Amino acid sequence: MIAAWRRLTLRSRLTAAFALVFGAMLLAYALAVYLLIRDRFAAELDHRLDQELEIAERSMVRDAGGHLAWRHIHGPEHSEDQRLRNVAWLDIWHTDGTLSLRRHDAATGSGETPVPPLDAAWTGLRSLELPDEVHLRLLQRRVSIEGETLLMRAALREDDFARGLVVVLWVMVGGLPVALLGAGAGGYWLAGRGLAPIHRMAEEAEAIHAGRLDSRLPIDNPHDEPGRLAFAFNALLARLEAAFGELRRFTADASHELRTPLTVIRSVGEVALREPHSETEYRDIIGTMLEEVDRLTLLTTLLLELTRAEGGQAAMKCEAIDLRELVRDAAGFLGVLAEEERVRIELDLPATVVPVTGDWMMLRQAIVNLLDNAIKHSPPGATVTLASQAQGEQMEISISDQGEGISAEHLPHVFDRFYRVDAARSRQNETVRSGFGLGLAIARWAVEAHGGHIAAESTPGKGSVFRIALPRERTLLHPEGTTS
Repeated sequence: MIAAWRRLTLRSRLTAAFALVFGAMLLAYALAVYLLIRDRFAAELDHRLDQELEIAERSMVRDAGGHLAWRHIHGPEHSEDQRLRNVAWLDIWHTDGTLSLRRHDAATGSGETPVPPLDAAWTGLRSLELPDEVHLRLLQRRVSIEGETLLMRAALREDDFARGLVVVLWVMVGGLPVALLGAGAGGYWLAGRGLAPIHRMAEEAEAIHAGRLDSRLPIDNPHDEPGRLAFAFNALLARLEAAFGELRRFTADASHELRTPLTVIRSVGEVALREPHSETEYRDIIGTMLEEVDRLTLLTTLLLELTRAEGGQAAMKCEAIDLRELVRDAAGFLGVLAEEERVRIELDLPATVVPVTGDWMMLRQAIVNLLDNAIKHSPPGATVTLASQAQGEQMEISISDQGEGISAEHLPHVFDRFYRVDAARSRQNETVRSGFGLGLAIARWAVEAHGGHIAAESTPGKGSVFRIALPRERTLLHPEGTTS
């Protein structure tokens, strides 16, 4: 049953569910109406009996012989042979059990109505089941007529009432399938109308491929469910388009960076093979080729590291870290490079501990990349300042240089992969030490993996400031999405 249900289309399932729910509601409504009609019929039956006894009580008189008789009313419609209109029969008994008067209506729709023997011990309403499956509703009460206490009874067969209920029941049973068919047809039509936008979206989505990621699904009504679905799908397409575009740019940039050292190696090798050279010249040629191999190795290592990091495959540790020690370690690591570039590194650290929770090596790599970038773009004799301080619930590290600065149009892109602004930040009359444009991207990933954020501020001609903000306590997210 479950497998067959799942094989149905959504439209068919909605139609079936609507028909079932509507059928259940209609069945409950029909049952409630049937019970209401039954109770109403029963109340009407009792009311007729009670009314007939009251009329009979007021219509009783004694004749000249002292016997009870009906009050004579002139007119053909009130003849003495007139049948009872509301009950099958009515009789009056003396308290000693002798019959005083009886009026019997043999013209009832159920035929002759039997009269049960008198039971003088009770008064009120009761239902009786007589032989030949005759069901009788009987009302009996004590009345006083001209000073004498009498027992008066009136009866009505319940068969006519039961036949009326059967007719009502058959009407309901016969109308229920018709109503269900109508509900199913209406539900099928409504489901089709409701799912039509989804069918159109499916047709549009089937036509979208990698070359058409700029396509978007139509949104007829942004406030209903299909509109919200189309909006979410369009947002997904936008993210995919951006990711594909970034992947294409990354592939092109990586290919360009890889091609440069390979081209140099090939060119140097071709020059070396073109004519004989001395041992010293061969050593220079091989040294040049090895330098390009080192550059190529460094580039592939950085690409592999960035790919693993962004793919969630980098292992992260969670430990207590004093940012002062982390900054000192990074500054000591690049101390020799700063001396070669004739740049002074200055530390501005507080006296107290600046605590964070995170991965020492990952945060150290981020600071080293930012510090290396600052040294590379600082003129000889300049000072690069590393500062660490507490800012409320966040710990901040800042790296300030005295370089040429970054123009406003380049500043939002400095953390993108392979993005370089060397032309805007080169030293005057000197060539800046070339990089790959991956260091700042790796730094941003490392900081964001710790729940922090990184930002750059710059004033052209005065230098730049890179700031890292980290929370005091941080539960690191592992690549699998678990926490530690």
